[in-house]
Parts: sequence; C-alpha cells; structure tokens
Amino acid sequence: MSLSSAGPPGSPDLVARARGGALDALRFAAALFVVVFHFGDEAPVALRGLHGFMERGYLATDFFLILSGFVLAKAYGASVASGRLGLGRFWFKRLARCYPTHLITLGILVVMVVLGGAFGFHAANEGRFDLADLPAQVFLLHAFGLGGGEWNIPAWTISALLLCYLTFPTLWRRLFLRISSPWLAALLGLGVLFGAEVLSLLLLGQDQFSLGFQWCLFRAAPLFLVGLSIARIVQTARFGGGVARVIGLGSTAVLLVNAVLLGTDLINILAICGIIVGCGAAPVTRSLPGAEWAARMSFSLFMTHTIAGALWFDLIARLAAPMAHSDLAMWGVWSGAVVFTVLLAGAYHQWIDDPIQRAIQARFFTRRPSPGAVMTPRPVRRPEPAPSA
Repeated sequence: MSLSSAGPPGSPDLVARARGGALDALRFAAALFVVVFHFGDEAPVALRGLHGFMERGYLATDFFLILSGFVLAKAYGASVASGRLGLGRFWFKRLARCYPTHLITLGILVVMVVLGGAFGFHAANEGRFDLADLPAQVFLLHAFGLGGGEWNIPAWTISALLLCYLTFPTLWRRLFLRISSPWLAALLGLGVLFGAEVLSLLLLGQDQFSLGFQWCLFRAAPLFLVGLSIARIVQTARFGGGVARVIGLGSTAVLLVNAVLLGTDLINILAICGIIVGCGAAPVTRSLPGAEWAARMSFSLFMTHTIAGALWFDLIARLAAPMAHSDLAMWGVWSGAVVFTVLLAGAYHQWIDDPIQRAIQARFFTRRPSPGAVMTPRPVRRPEPAPSA
C-alpha cells in the first residue's frame, strides 16, 4: 500500500474514469451545503445555533476551489502539455462556460429587484441590491476587491477563478509536469497550503480558508494550486483501488469527527484534499444513480440559489407565514426552500444552461470541415466541465 512514481514528467494525462462516481456525488453535496449555509439564518431556529459547524459553509466553497484545479488538470492537462490548446483558446473556453450564467443570474436578480420594488416587495437584506454596484458585478471585479458580497454572492468565485485560469497552462507545463513523484507533488501542495495560511494569519489575522470577499483572490489562488497538486499526485502515483478507497473513506471519517468536535479548519481542508485524492484515484466500477446528473447541475445550483432564496423567503414564505402556526409547519416552509432551489437549478440547467453551452460549443469550438473534405468519425465530446465553483 505504498506510492511509487509513475512515468516521466510528460506522461499521459490522468486516466479517464467513468462519470457518476463518488466525486460527482460530492460536488452536488457540497453545492447543497452552500445552499443550506446561506439559508441557515432564515430557519425557525438559526442553524448556526444548532451546531457550530453550520457556520462553516465556506468550507464547501473551498472544496469547489480545490476541485476546480483538479478537474481542469484532468480535462485539459494533456492538450495543454502537448501545445494543442493555447492560453487564449483555453481561457475563452472557461469564460464561455462561466460568464453566460453569471450574466443571466445577475439579469434575473435585477428584474426581480426592480419589479419587487414596483409592487411593494422589498428584500430583507435590501442594502445588498444597490444598482450602483452593478458595473463591478457585470465585469466581475470581485477579485480586485470590488463587488464581493453584493447581488449574486457566488459570483466572486468566478472572478477569482478566471484569473487563476490565466496561469494554468504555464504552471502546468513549466512546473507541475516537471514533478515526477507523488511525494514531491504532495510536498508542493502542503507548502502552498501552509504558506498561505501562515501569511493570512500574520497579515490579516484570519484563517485563509474563510477570508472575506475583498480578499477572494488570495483565498482562491492557493486552493486552486492545491487542486493542481492533487491532480499531479493522482497522475504520478500508482494507486490501487483499495488504497484509494481507504484514503477517501479515512479522510471522510477525519472530516466528520473534526466537524463534530469543531476542530481547526486546517484539518478540514487536509481531509477534503484526502477525499479528492481518494475519489479521484478510485476506479468507478458502478455509477451511483443520479450522480452524474447531480454533478452537472451543481454549478447551476451554486449560481442560482440566490435567486431561489429571494423568491422563496421574500415572496412565497411571506405568503405562507399566516398558515404556518406550528414549529413543524415553519420548518416545513424552510425545508421547502431547499427543495424549491434544487428544482429551480435543475430546470435552469436543463432548459437554459445546457442549451446555451451546446450552442456555444457548436459555434466556437467545433471545427467545421472545409468544402469537399472527407468526413472521418470523431469521438463524441463531452460537455465542458463546470468550474466547480
């Protein structure tokens, strides 16, 4: 049950594995935890009062930031290493994946706020929806300290990750592909993780994993690099299926125990890294029912839950309040918000996001044969991976 180096620095990309495994299920679970975390204060009893770990929903976002680096290396590592995919085309692909949903969700929120004000409905956190903040939102200036926490809160992750994406091709070719040992990759990831934490504590007096919106780039970049390190660990190590499962299940146990005991977030992040290593390296012998679909719509769930929350708590819950007399009824109304959010995200993914992405793929990223050229069969391309943020 040991790790050993596998191949030279230029070895092939991560082995393609079937979709529908534990990692896909975890993507949806993490997005759902973000929803519960953001809706927690609207519950009949604030969830943070039930257990202190409910105040740490930011860890689910950190999971997405780490996973984003891992998924990008898996999806694009080989084509970037071979030079078939340059920086410009790569970054445009990532922008095309993220930006349409950002603009759509922001536009829907603007319409909701304007119409709600016209009909006398005002958001409980009305100060967050200031029209003067829209330019910073449209142009995703969150990574520069502008606009974080306003309008659609999750947009800050897209802003920070788009800057991280600019560095990926160079970092992967010049640094990570030169690492031929999983131990060196692990050492690099740990160095980045501990170094960022020490700097954050010294300079800002706060854990790096829970920094505020104005420091979103400093929060996202190290975790993105850790994700690339994990990808290189999985790529260079010869993990047996049993070893990978032990790593994944053991890390899950550490995370659960640390959560119950309200232990330090550094242990939580290390456990999350172990879970990604285990799930990313373990072969998917049997797809979990619904896991692939849940993973594909997790980005929509992450990006649209602000809209769903505003609709539910500022409109539907207020209309239902006179009928919710018991504690059970009030908890039922709150639980309905989570169900409504998942259904809305599924509808958005099915009828808006997926058709838009297919159209963009066909228009900009599908090569058309020249007139008279002989058509040869090409493998079916999977949809663009979500940014996991």
